[in-house]
Amino acid sequence: MKSRFITISEAFDILSKKKEHNESEADSLGYCEAFLKFKPKEAQKAVSELIKNFKIQEKVAVKLVDIKPKTKEEITSVLSGYGIMLSEEDLNSLVSYFNTE
Repeated sequence: MKSRFITISEAFDILSKKKEHNESEADSLGYCEAFLKFKPKEAQKAVSELIKNFKIQEKVAVKLVDIKPKTKEEITSVLSGYGIMLSEEDLNSLVSYFNTE
């Protein structure tokens, strides 16, 4: 079985399709609902576009989509946690991307 990183939106989609939830799943569903930034299909598309356009790892793209940063400082903060530095042009492109979605 292959594993992959999923966004909060995708986790919400998976959990919300279940008819019954145990306590942990119910808590997770509530968390996901509180922090949704994209619809599930939009989140998947955004992750793919970030990987393709900015050559970043899937886990980094997922984190950016989950947070949906609005400023260069927020983006830089996330990327620095993964040891990634982008050009000023790429940072500006990411700010534009997340502010138009």
